[in-house]
Amino acid sequence: MLRLKTGTPMRLDKHSIDWQAFNPQPGDLRPVAFSFRTTRRLENKVVCYLGYTNARTHTVIRKNLDKSPLYTGAISGIGPRYCPSIEDKVVKFAHHPRHQFFLEPEGLETSEIYVNGLSSSLPYEVQEEILATIPGLEKSKIIRPAYAIEYDAVSPTELLPSLELRRIENLYLGRADQRNLGI
Repeated sequence: MLRLKTGTPMRLDKHSIDWQAFNPQPGDLRPVAFSFRTTRRLENKVVCYLGYTNARTHTVIRKNLDKSPLYTGAISGIGPRYCPSIEDKVVKFAHHPRHQFFLEPEGLETSEIYVNGLSSSLPYEVQEEILATIPGLEKSKIIRPAYAIEYDAVSPTELLPSLELRRIENLYLGRADQRNLGI
C-alpha cells in the first residue's frame, strides 16, 4: 500500500468573470482525435482563457500556509509532479513573480469554469481572498471550491496482469479484460 494525494481547483460561475481581463486561447484549427477510430471531422466549440497570479495573490497564499493541510502535515502523501497546488508553486518557485492558470469551460451546456492551475487545499474563505487579488476574478463566484485529498493505493507492481494481488491469492483489485491481456 502507498499513500497518494491529489487536488482539484475551484469551479467558477462563468457569468461572474470579467473575460476581458484574460487572453483567449483558442483550440487547434485542426484538432487531433484521441483515438484512431474517430472518423468524423472534429471542431473546437469552446475557448479557454489564460490568466496569471500576481504578488498580491502570493502574499495571500503565504499568509495562509498555516491553514493548508499540505503544509501543516495533515496530508503527507506523494502527489503527482506535473500538477502542483498553487501553494506549492508559490513556495517552491518563489522567484517567479506570477504563475499562469487557464479558465476552461467544463462543457457546452454548463456555466462551470475549471480554473486549471489553481489547485489548492486552502479553506474556502482563503480561496475567495485569492480570487479577489486577480484582475477579472475579483467578483467571481465559486460554484465548487478547490480541495485536496489523500488516499490509499496499491502499487501496480503488486498486481499480476489479471489484477490479482501477487501476495494474496484470489484477491482481485479489478476485472481485467482477458481478451486484451492474452490470458
